[in-house]
Amino acid sequence: MITPRYQTDKITVLVTILFLFALLTLRAKDFWEEKPFTYWNEKEAYKILSDSPWGKSQNVSLLGNESDFREVRQESPGVPPTASAGGARGTAGGDVRSDPTAGRGGAAAGRPGYGGEPGALSRSAPFQISWYSSVKVRQAMGRLGQLHGKLSTEQINDFAQQPMENYVIAISGSMMKPFEQASLESLKAKTFLLSKKDKKKKIELKEYMSPKDGKDGMALFVFPRTADGKPLLDVVDDEAQFVTEQEPLRIKVSFKLSKMMIDGKLDI
Repeated sequence: MITPRYQTDKITVLVTILFLFALLTLRAKDFWEEKPFTYWNEKEAYKILSDSPWGKSQNVSLLGNESDFREVRQESPGVPPTASAGGARGTAGGDVRSDPTAGRGGAAAGRPGYGGEPGALSRSAPFQISWYSSVKVRQAMGRLGQLHGKLSTEQINDFAQQPMENYVIAISGSMMKPFEQASLESLKAKTFLLSKKDKKKKIELKEYMSPKDGKDGMALFVFPRTADGKPLLDVVDDEAQFVTEQEPLRIKVSFKLSKMMIDGKLDI
C-alpha cells in the first residue's frame, strides 16, 4: 500500500529533478561564451557568420516577372569569406575589407547547407548577412583564416580588435552580380538600419563597398554609428533591422540587440 508520505517524497524528488534540469538549461552557455575564439572549430566559426545573433542566413526570393530570371543562374553555394594576412582596404572608421582565403573562391566557395546545382535556373538565392563591425564576426573570420593557415593569433587579434567607427553590414552569397552593379547612389534610397522600438529612427547608408572592389566577394554597407556623440542604436531599440534593395533582390533581416551583448556591452 502506497502511503501518503511515500507519495509526498516521490513528488518532492520529481520537483527537485525538474528544478535542477531547468537550472541547467538556464545556465547553458553558447560556445562563444564558453571558450576563446582561438579555440573555435570551423563549424563554430561559420555558425557565428550564418546562424547566430551576429550572422543570419536567408534564402532571398528574386523580384520581378518570369522573364526577368532567364539570365539569373545560381552559382556555387555561398560561404562567408575569411580574413587573411594580406591587409585590408580602409574606409571611414577603420579597415573593413580583408583579403579572401586564397584558393577557396571567396563567397562562391562551397559550404554545406546551401545545395543547388551550378547553372540551375532559380527564383531564389541564398545569402548570409552579418554584422561585420562586431568583434564576434571579425573573430570568426579571423579564426577561419587561422584554420586555413593564413593568420597568426597576433594577426587575428589585431584584425578583430581594430576600432570600427561605423556600423558595417556584410552580405555574401551565391548571386552577387546585382551588388556588383550597385553604387552608393542606387542603394541609398532603399538601404537603411531601422529600430523596432523607435519607428522614426532610420539610419541612412553612408558608404558602400562593392564585391568587385575586393577579392573576398562581400558587399559592405557602412552606416554612421553615432550622432551628436551618442550611439544611434542601443539595447532599448530591441531589434535592429537591415533593409536593402537592388533588383532583383530585396533583403530584410533583423538582429536582436539584447543577444549581441558581450561582457555587458553591445557588440555591433
